[in-house]
Amino acid sequence: MAKHARSFAPAAWLLPRSDRLRIARLYAVCRSIDDIADEIGGDVGFDRLTKLHSALGHTAPRDHLAVEAHDLFKDRPIGLGALADLVAMAAKDTGDTCLSDAASLDAYCMGVAGTVGVMVCTLFDIDKIHHPKAADLGKAMQLSNICRDVADDARIGRRYLPFDLCPYPPEAIIVGDPAALDAAESAMASLLDQADDLYRSGKSALAVLPWRLRLAVAAAAAMYAGIGTELRLRRLQPLAGRAVVPVARKAGLAFGAIAREIIETRNRESRSKHASA
Repeated sequence: MAKHARSFAPAAWLLPRSDRLRIARLYAVCRSIDDIADEIGGDVGFDRLTKLHSALGHTAPRDHLAVEAHDLFKDRPIGLGALADLVAMAAKDTGDTCLSDAASLDAYCMGVAGTVGVMVCTLFDIDKIHHPKAADLGKAMQLSNICRDVADDARIGRRYLPFDLCPYPPEAIIVGDPAALDAAESAMASLLDQADDLYRSGKSALAVLPWRLRLAVAAAAAMYAGIGTELRLRRLQPLAGRAVVPVARKAGLAFGAIAREIIETRNRESRSKHASA
């Protein structure tokens, strides 16, 4: 997690060691699934993920990832079901992917990232009424990823910008076709606006989380949202290289998010005291 998750890993240090370990285990499982889809991919990756999906439905699986998942989500069937949904979507993403419309994009973001929000909720026994908000936060982060990785995805034949916003094949983006780049930039602007709305939705339910998890999620969300800010500062430009939030700015975003949560908690407690007086 420290090597690959530059926003999640620092935020996880806000958690107690036992909770940090559970998050690290979840990250390792999800990262392994992602690597099968991206690093292996093709028919081999599809077959591997299809078998994993089947193994998750067995009570005593032999697949090592399925065994870890069953142990991690013991007595938490909603979490295991969310992981199965992630695997199913990852299996569909082992070849060339070109999404068609907003509905396809939303389903993709829910499958690969909204499910992670649900899984975190189940690990911490958060009431399922709040799971949609957690899913929104996961989808927001995925939209940030998509906008950051437009060029990298296009190089491997993938376009997550929906066709109805960017009606050009990945190769047109890579070769710098002006019309394709204009459409890509417009699509990125639209998706980042959607991400902003989803970040707000997700963060509106932070108060239901245990205190230290709340701070960790707030910090991670702020750092991820910073990707959109960096993209906007350089006027999007999908071929300008991968947008990276500088370490100092990332720290500022995290500390700012933590401070806001502390202030909001104190204000809420103050209002509660006045109301009961």
